[in-house]
Amino acid sequence: MRTKRLKASKWVSTGRLVAAPDYEDDATRVDYMRRISVRILALALLLSTGCSQSRPTDETAIPRAFARPAVLAVAPVLNFSGEFSLDPIAAADLLASELTYVRGVTVLPVNRVIAVLAGQGRMQVESPAHALAVCGAVGADAILVAGITEYDAYTPTVGMVLQIYAPRQESAESFEPLVAARMAEPFELTRMVDPLLPTSQVQLVLNASHDQVQKAVKKYADPRDEMKTHLGWRQYLKVQSLFLRFCWNEAIDRLMKQERSRQMLIATGSGTEDPT
Repeated sequence: MRTKRLKASKWVSTGRLVAAPDYEDDATRVDYMRRISVRILALALLLSTGCSQSRPTDETAIPRAFARPAVLAVAPVLNFSGEFSLDPIAAADLLASELTYVRGVTVLPVNRVIAVLAGQGRMQVESPAHALAVCGAVGADAILVAGITEYDAYTPTVGMVLQIYAPRQESAESFEPLVAARMAEPFELTRMVDPLLPTSQVQLVLNASHDQVQKAVKKYADPRDEMKTHLGWRQYLKVQSLFLRFCWNEAIDRLMKQERSRQMLIATGSGTEDPT
């Protein structure tokens, strides 16, 4: 019987996340590396034929968070849930797909990150410094690192942490205490200047049996074309991959609100244009 064992923390960046799970079982590693090889071939084909993405509508778009157009990368998802059925690459693909709904960003295929990791003999990002190095290697302005902390495919229920890492351009002088005090989300000076801390992060648990979550799912699902089935919006409560897609969208929306506030703070400190 194939087993997967989660190892203790290799890196703890913020006190909230993240201990990278370590896939120590040989069979798991071989299977993972075989899938990565297939991914790299698919990436080569994608780059040779070009790629496209659907444009979000006014109803589905997440408002702009960055002052200038930004290129974002997504790392394979870290699985802390202990649930073997969770595919970290497929989960990252869904995250990248939902990220395309953010205005003003270009999202690199997850395969680009996987190709860099494969070249290093690794299956996932292993530290904040490693995340920043991978970000630079793929030519992105920032990289999203996500962890699944709870995963129940039957309820369904998903717990997640989502962080964004980016090389810092700002300095401590960018921090305006009065402006920061008016922000909806509290800001820490250390997060503004320490490159090994995420610029923004969110943590949430969403249970499909809760009324508030069902209302949010309906609001998310109603404007989407794929909802034209006999189950309507409720299929997002029945199909785990669709529910995970909703969860990523919810997390991204909250993450971008934080990032938008941070960018406004930087713009105020430097006297540049407001990102919104």
